[in-house]
Amino acid sequence: MKHIEQNDFSMNNTCVAFGGFDGVHLGHRSVINRMVGISKQDMISVIVAFDYDDELLKDKKILSTQLEKQHLLNDNGPEVLISYKIDAGNKDVPVESFIKDVLVDQLGAKVIVTGKEDSNIEELRKCSKEYGFELVECDTVCFDEEPVTSERIIGEIAEGSLKKANKLLGYPYLIMGEVMHGKALGRTVGMPTANIGYKPHKQMPAHGVYGTISDIDGREVKGLTNIGKRPSVDDYSYVTIEAFLLAFSGDLYGRIITLELHAYIRGVVKFNSIEEVKAQVNKDVESIKTYLDDNVSVNSCA
Repeated sequence: MKHIEQNDFSMNNTCVAFGGFDGVHLGHRSVINRMVGISKQDMISVIVAFDYDDELLKDKKILSTQLEKQHLLNDNGPEVLISYKIDAGNKDVPVESFIKDVLVDQLGAKVIVTGKEDSNIEELRKCSKEYGFELVECDTVCFDEEPVTSERIIGEIAEGSLKKANKLLGYPYLIMGEVMHGKALGRTVGMPTANIGYKPHKQMPAHGVYGTISDIDGREVKGLTNIGKRPSVDDYSYVTIEAFLLAFSGDLYGRIITLELHAYIRGVVKFNSIEEVKAQVNKDVESIKTYLDDNVSVNSCA
């Protein structure tokens, strides 16, 4: 998949889907799969995923960074992913102008694929007649008789319902970040952890310990990951992500790694010593031998 990270581009004869694609969840997948299928009729499949400036996200939470969207779309996704920058200068551009100037003129869109409940659906219907592209409308995807939306998933994660959130996403909730230097206390007792950096607007799951899987150099590595403050180590107010990777040794500093959150193990507990932490971790490791493997049921609202 080709990734374009600027707003200055030019293409022709494309089949396009556009929007936030936050979470790349089951609803998004329905649109993406339809777009990819249509594009096989001698068109280029393109996703235009809005990349909001940090200032515009300061009071919001998101499921997926642009790096995570790229990771999720790389397999069985579009031929081209455009991370379209949205900042204070273009956040109020009229929808019709965006459709004409970007989708039609810059991308040469012959077909635009969207959901029937898209907030821009009426404008898209009008523009399809005026500018000559075909508009394909996909049925809304539901789970438990309610539409699958990014807002709904954010709510489930914020409330600690990881299992439900993963079903709505269609995959284990994902955190990607750079491995940073920490205090290295775990290394002193034989439990080295990878400290993962994250964006401040990334929706964090409920604080606690999780069973995770990471893809490192093409190998799936199980891990025990603590997300939250560290009452056993310090009294700082910031949240850390610390992954104890099982059956792995190596230098990961400066590398971007992926954490798939498969299972919630327990909440954060204050221990009196690092030795007590180690004893509990040994128990927790036994708890993650079997991971959640639920089937996702997808129903249409139509």
